[in-house]
Amino acid sequence: MPRVKFINLFLLSQVEKRALHVPLNSPKLLIQGANGFGKSVIMKSLFEALGATPNKIDDRWKAANVASCLEFDFAGAKWFSVKAHGVHSLFDDKGNRRFWGQRLVKDWGPRLAEFFDFKLEMGDKDGETVTPPPAYLFAPFYIDQDGSWETTWSSFRKDFYLPESAVTLADYHSGVRPDGYYSAKAELTKEKIVLASLETAVETLRQAVNQIQQIEGATPTYDLQEFASECDDLVVESERLLVLQAKHRRSVSDLHEEAHLLRSEATLLRRTLSEMRGEFELASSLPREVECPTCGYEYQNSLADRFALIEDEGVLSKALTDAESKLERVVEKELAERSKLSAIATSLAGVQKILEVRKQSLSLNDVLVAAGKTEAAKILRTTLNEKIVAADASRSRAESLRTSMNEYTDRTRTAEIRKFYQTRLSAYSQQLDVNLEDPEKQSVVSVKAARGSEGPRALLAYYYAFLHTKVEFTDNVRFPVVIDSPNQQGQDKVHLPQIVKFIFDHVPDEAQTIVATEDASGLNLEGVKVATYGEAKRQVLREKEYETVKAVFQPYFRKILAME
Repeated sequence: MPRVKFINLFLLSQVEKRALHVPLNSPKLLIQGANGFGKSVIMKSLFEALGATPNKIDDRWKAANVASCLEFDFAGAKWFSVKAHGVHSLFDDKGNRRFWGQRLVKDWGPRLAEFFDFKLEMGDKDGETVTPPPAYLFAPFYIDQDGSWETTWSSFRKDFYLPESAVTLADYHSGVRPDGYYSAKAELTKEKIVLASLETAVETLRQAVNQIQQIEGATPTYDLQEFASECDDLVVESERLLVLQAKHRRSVSDLHEEAHLLRSEATLLRRTLSEMRGEFELASSLPREVECPTCGYEYQNSLADRFALIEDEGVLSKALTDAESKLERVVEKELAERSKLSAIATSLAGVQKILEVRKQSLSLNDVLVAAGKTEAAKILRTTLNEKIVAADASRSRAESLRTSMNEYTDRTRTAEIRKFYQTRLSAYSQQLDVNLEDPEKQSVVSVKAARGSEGPRALLAYYYAFLHTKVEFTDNVRFPVVIDSPNQQGQDKVHLPQIVKFIFDHVPDEAQTIVATEDASGLNLEGVKVATYGEAKRQVLREKEYETVKAVFQPYFRKILAME
């Protein structure tokens, strides 16, 4: 499995004439510093150099206009990710600029995703499929002090703008919906566009063939330039309708599939409820002691067991109500989209009108004489048959991709993933002194954490249970685990050392681990390198390092400014 290791971080402010070099080439690193001395700025800069947007940046840091360069090892080579002059750039170890981008979603994000083989694709609010920003790739590996200790999937809130980001991140990174699922989904989206284009072409050609079959009359004189102009109008109108119709057909198809899944879910819940009610009625009708007809042993038919059945029924009833409510909303959206499709049908009539245009008493009927009519019909029918065959092949490919997506979301595999996650969550909660209610019912998306000092410990148990699940069930790229300020909500002298020791001892797959905390004194951490930064409050950059670090950036600045 591919792995990233951070080697060095360079920060440079040409405004303040200050800089900082942070060596990272250690498997376990603890950065210490009092509040306000800049340790969190270092932590935020690690993934910011790769294209993520930190939750909170100090105004003084923004005014310093700090450039960042992260040196890292990946796939057996050294790379340098540079954020400077408003652009992100990736350089190899020979100083070649491999790619760059100004916009996270349109430019830098897709190129970085390709570099790390990150295949997640999502739909934006307009229904267009996009490669999400780089923050979606780093999400499980970074715990930010400004948000991550309050709720899950909030390490890069500004970047998590796409609909249902938390659910998608949890499904993707846990392996519930792995790379293969999203690769198939992306291909299906493209195939739907191809199919919509082919279906529109088939319909247009059929109309043209029908029009030719209705032609009668003799041969007149005809201005071929005018006829060509009318044909051009037909092409333009067809292309416009194609784009409009493809958009709404994709929406209807997606909504129809979602409604089908929700109906299946509701049916399964109803069947389960019915079976459970039968069990309860049977248990209620039996005496307190029931004799086994095979062995003769008497079993207790306790009231507690019957109440347990009632409690389970309540959970299933709530799930059924939620599923039916969501189904109703999806069906309403589908009906609305179908209504729009009906409106487009009216627009398609415009194509028919173009075919029937007559100018100066001349029409398509006047142009196509008997021989010409036969030849034109022959050509159109040949093209029509080719489009029909192509459309059938496209439907077959789309169905194959849907089957592939279903295989990646196999129920047995999903249950195995959730069981693994919940087992780890339960174990880590106990080790961190967290009283977690019903760990076997906790969602893979979030955790119901207690208030006070127990809350951050519950979130840490969640993050590590999720990371171990990711390592166990996915094969995509691993990044260093970066954790900022675990001393949240006033952890006492017992729990804080316990938390820090847990972080370094239980990191999955021996991943590089970087932690920032106020004070490391009194912590017995074997094999952990401790580094202190911050010359003065709100001044982590150093004047004495300016020239040295500037020399590191100069070759990159020249190529960035020269657009090489």
